[in-house]
Order: sequence, then structure tokens, then C-alpha cells
Amino acid sequence: MKNFLFTFLILKSICSLAQNEKLILTESANNLWFVSLKTTEILEEKIELINERLTNDVNVYIEWSFSDRITVSRFPKLDIISKIRTKGFCKPLYLVKYKNSVIAFRIENPINSELTDSVTELISKNNICNVEIWTDDKRQALYGTSADCGVIMLELKKRKVFKAFKKLNLTNWKYDEFSNYK
Repeated sequence: MKNFLFTFLILKSICSLAQNEKLILTESANNLWFVSLKTTEILEEKIELINERLTNDVNVYIEWSFSDRITVSRFPKLDIISKIRTKGFCKPLYLVKYKNSVIAFRIENPINSELTDSVTELISKNNICNVEIWTDDKRQALYGTSADCGVIMLELKKRKVFKAFKKLNLTNWKYDEFSNYK
């Protein structure tokens, strides 16, 4: 039994190390990820990269500080995530667009992966017709500091998918700094 437990712990540690290698924790790693996303020509591969990033970002927390100097540590429920996740630099801003309607969101510090799982289910080749990547000054002119780590615009094929994104209530996610963007 001890050997089994010891083997299990070693395998779990190896898996954790492998997971951490995929995490984007620095500005340079974020920039490299955007370069790989931009150079990918096939839509399905872009969608796969985006979904992988969303899934991996669940394991990263971003430390906030508000204008009144309150930090995440003052929110006990959010402080827990800093103990079980790796501190990262930032996460991209996602825009979901259908015709002239746009939803802006970034899943900063989810308490669990349910929201991210719902989003990744909606981001598929059946639902997305185009992916635009903004890493230039245009992003900051439109979305300010919320777009510091880049913007990914996903153009949708179907209105019902846009409604599904709306139902997730992404723009009103707790403690989201740009919840008033339309």
C-alpha cells in the first residue's frame, strides 16, 4: 500500500510540473503565445489554442489591487485560489461578436472551472467563423488596460450561440473590472 501511495504521489507531482509548463505566467510567454496564435493559419488550430489557453488559465490567478488599495487577500473566497493556483501576469480579453453585437469578457479568477468549461464548449469550429487577434495599439484605444495582454475577437456564425454566451453572464462576472462594456 505504501508503494502504491508513493507511486501515486510521484505521478501527481510529474503531472503538476507538466501542467505548469503549459501555463502562461509572464508577459514574454503571453507574447509568444500570441505570436503562435497569429501565425496559425487554420481556424480549427486557432480555436484549439484558444480553448487550451482558457482551460490552462483556470490554474492561474491574477492578483488585483483596486484604487482603494484593497487586494484579493481581503476577499476570503478569492484568497483561497492564490493558495492552490500559480500567480500569473495577465489573461487576454475575449470579444464575442455576432453582427454588430459584442460581449467583452475575461475570466480572471474563477472559483471553479464550470464557467470556463461552458465557454470552451461554445468556442468550436461549428460556432466560430473568424478569429481576429489584436496586440497593437488599437486594442488599448478601445478597451484600455483591460486589453493589456491582447484581445481575441471571435466572430460567431449563429445568433443562438451569441445568446448562449449572453446567458453565461460573462460581463457581470464578480469583481470584473470592465463589467460595464457592451
